[in-house]
Amino acid sequence: MEKDEVIKKFNLTSIQSKQIDQYISELLKINKHTNLIGVSTVSNIWERHIADCLQLSFFIEGKNLKIFDIGTGGGLPGILLSILGYKNVFMIDSVGKKIDFLRSVIKKLSLSAKTEKKRIERLNIGKADLITSRALAPLNKLLSYTLLLSNKNTTSLFLKGRNVYNEIEMAKKNYHFKFETFRSITSEEGLVLKIRDLQTKEK
Repeated sequence: MEKDEVIKKFNLTSIQSKQIDQYISELLKINKHTNLIGVSTVSNIWERHIADCLQLSFFIEGKNLKIFDIGTGGGLPGILLSILGYKNVFMIDSVGKKIDFLRSVIKKLSLSAKTEKKRIERLNIGKADLITSRALAPLNKLLSYTLLLSNKNTTSLFLKGRNVYNEIEMAKKNYHFKFETFRSITSEEGLVLKIRDLQTKEK
């Protein structure tokens, strides 16, 4: 999927596509010394990273939802959701130089997103309406984080790979949850995993 196709697929405005270009430029600069995306994916960045993250917008209703992007790294998907107009995005990572990078991007692009330089276990910003994550941890670990940040109405959207069904089976040993999977538009092996009604199992 080329840049023009991504712009059309997500109905991006000229301002949004320029912001994404600026973000990519900043990301590639920092990626020379801080590994945020794989070098092999740079040549196909609009599909592998931009479209892959933007597809989460198909499953998000309401631009005012409180969204926590946990283990955000280089801001994927948090920066892109903010560019799309989601007004209440919190990007969470414990690595200082990643958060510093994100703060500079937010400032340069005049975005409303916020950052939290903390471990997930130490967050104190309330509960999320929606939790997102990409390539942070196996599902069992993700759900342990999610539980800390959720109320009974919280939904999670995770970008996952081919092992997702094995991860689901493992996670079911420790948690009750409802889930749906949707095929990724950018990868035959990729999936968007939607989780609701998460509860821990009584031991």
